[in-house]
Amino acid sequence: MWDRLKGRFDARRIALLIALAGVALYVGWRSGGFEQEPQAKPCEPGRQEIKDNAGKVIQVIRTTCGPDKD
Repeated sequence: MWDRLKGRFDARRIALLIALAGVALYVGWRSGGFEQEPQAKPCEPGRQEIKDNAGKVIQVIRTTCGPDKD
């Protein structure tokens, strides 16, 4: 089995594969393909109540989402 594989992958073919992998890495690096920017959190409409230690509501925050909001 090893002899079959050894015959298929001679030095020229291995050099070509390494060169192609190097070119792919370079293109990916230069095009910014490896930079991962976190996705923006989608807008979630709702209501949040902030309470004090006694349990009284001291602030209400409402969130609305629309197509014109960024």
